[in-house]
Amino acid sequence: MNHLLSFPVFLFLLFASTAVTGKNPHLNPADQTDKTIARYDSMATASFQKADYQKALLFYNQSLALKKDRHNLAGILWSYEKISSVLQAQKKYKKAIPYELRAVELVLKIAPSLLESYYLSVKKLLPKATDSLNITRLYYKFSLLLSHRGATKRAIGYLKKSLELAQGLKNDKAIATITNDLGGEYWDLGKRALSTQYYKLSLQAAKRLQDSNRIAGVLLNLGDNYKEQGKLKIGMEQFLKALKLKEHISDSSHLSFYYIKAGEISNESRNWKNWEKYILKAYALRNNPKTTSPMEKAIIYENMGGIAELKNQNQQALSYYDTLMQVSKKAGYENGQRNALTNKAHIYQNRGQLKTALKLIGKADKLTTENPFYQISSNNQKAELYRQLGNYSKALTMVKANITMPALANYALAKRHTLELLYRLNARLRHYQEAFRWNDSLRDFENYLRDKDVRIKITELETKYQTEKKEHQIKLLTVQNKITTQQIRIAILIIIILFIIIMLGVYAQRMNKLKAGYREAILHQQLFRVQMNPHFIFNALASIQNFMLQNETRKAAFYMGKFAAISRLVLEYSTRESIPLSKEVEILQSYIELERMRKGYMFAYDIIIDESLETDFIEIPPMALQPFVENAIKHGLKDSGKDGYLKLNIRILDDIVEVTIEDNGIGIQTTQKSKKENHKSMAMDIFEKRRRLWEKQLKKTLLLTTIDLSSEGKTGTLIIIHLPIL
Repeated sequence: MNHLLSFPVFLFLLFASTAVTGKNPHLNPADQTDKTIARYDSMATASFQKADYQKALLFYNQSLALKKDRHNLAGILWSYEKISSVLQAQKKYKKAIPYELRAVELVLKIAPSLLESYYLSVKKLLPKATDSLNITRLYYKFSLLLSHRGATKRAIGYLKKSLELAQGLKNDKAIATITNDLGGEYWDLGKRALSTQYYKLSLQAAKRLQDSNRIAGVLLNLGDNYKEQGKLKIGMEQFLKALKLKEHISDSSHLSFYYIKAGEISNESRNWKNWEKYILKAYALRNNPKTTSPMEKAIIYENMGGIAELKNQNQQALSYYDTLMQVSKKAGYENGQRNALTNKAHIYQNRGQLKTALKLIGKADKLTTENPFYQISSNNQKAELYRQLGNYSKALTMVKANITMPALANYALAKRHTLELLYRLNARLRHYQEAFRWNDSLRDFENYLRDKDVRIKITELETKYQTEKKEHQIKLLTVQNKITTQQIRIAILIIIILFIIIMLGVYAQRMNKLKAGYREAILHQQLFRVQMNPHFIFNALASIQNFMLQNETRKAAFYMGKFAAISRLVLEYSTRESIPLSKEVEILQSYIELERMRKGYMFAYDIIIDESLETDFIEIPPMALQPFVENAIKHGLKDSGKDGYLKLNIRILDDIVEVTIEDNGIGIQTTQKSKKENHKSMAMDIFEKRRRLWEKQLKKTLLLTTIDLSSEGKTGTLIIIHLPIL
């Protein structure tokens, strides 16, 4: 959209343009243009710093136009980023996004990048972001893109805006996710207090959701914060709570990261044995994509290298650090690449190859980051090398830079190293008064970190955790034994009841009146089955009628309430083109509970959702899964007794949602043999037509596979369904 400029602004631009584009007879036209571009950029940046955003935008756009004429791709990219930053500063959040996307497009044209998935996600959401929920999703996804581009402060701005919207919507899932990410971004900036504040908000939201997996993840992050601050006992408490929760819910996703964190805090409390124990547990899981992400795999190799160094196995350590570099490059994990270089530098330093070590640290410094920890750590390592090379003054300048950084207080081990270097370098330069002062500070801080009582408490916590784990296993075995005994007793009771029924049946056959009544009851039952509609609504109404006939009014009322709730949801979304995955799952849970109640709780079920799925943000076609669940219950589990089991597993594969529905019933082949030849499921026929339409619209094949598990030595049926994300 074009805007008319106010007269003062027009005059300003007129005079500014005259000053900027003044001809220099000694410069050729290309050089003159480059000089003009540089001046526009300089004036735009100055205006931006003074919060004069309108002038900044005008100058950046002038510069951008000249860069486009010169086909200066690097300059164009820079201008797009700057314009996006100015619009964000003006709180024009949505308008800022297209400019950043254009910058990313240029990056992707130059070379493939891990940014592509984030870019496509934002680009897809942008036209849909017309309501609060979709705008929340857009800002959150865009913050991830900014974060992966290294623009941490801008990412925080969008995360805060998305949090504000999520709080307005009272969406606890979104609140828990966004605040957890905010905690991570502030961690990267070295702002531990703010990081902890947002992690605590995330923990509150996760507790409101009663989501054990989320709670465990946030506890892990909180523990990391306390560990870095030197609060080892509190940190270990959080780690063990998190690990206990993960093991209690039998969720192995990212389990290796929990072992890594427990190992790292053991390392910092100088419990080398436990450090190795936990890291080896993580190492055993490193090739399992469910338990270990690429970044976590990199961290495992970093710790394995550290353990090898501790054992003086330097060649083995170098091998681990080489693998760390390879894994980090593949995953686009810059901190891992930096750590591989600095850790290798430490080994060469110990070998006396000081110049080689300095070169490696120089390479590490080129991997820029806003996290102050890496700057502090790099200064310490270079200061140590310059000290060994005899350049004490240069070394002292570097550690003095560290001591002035407020973020130093957030990194206990780095602070200890800085204090030690200040003491040694001042002593070497014969600044004895300063040396004594820093020595006192060092000893006080070391006493705080090495407090014997703290180490004992951490060991006690770890012992308590292991004891509780064993006690829990014993209780589980006891419960399993009790269940087995109860099952035997129930089986005997069922046999006795069946025997009594048979005897009563034989007696009934001898009595004509009872025989006639029995036949009449059978006829009534057959007539009722003939009249029943095979779909859910008729089954539900029949169950309500049955409860009322038996004077079970409470059950009838409860069933009616559940039925009304699910009917409302079905009717609400039946006319819509899409439904949030969370609502589809809610409908399925309500439907299954109704079926379980109707069948006298003769089967159990589980719905397992991949934790990486944002179920509130993902939209799928409505009522796509219910027909398969109905078939599984109605046909698959009809003869399963009380051992019936139904499992739904939902995960994301690229841009589709994969759902598997598995039952342990009689199997599809047996079911088809027992069906009448003219039977045809209307719901299944409708789904097949919908699937073909989706495939035509999306120009891709959507899998629908039915597997009889008898071919694998099991019982039951497995259905695999691919649904499009709308």
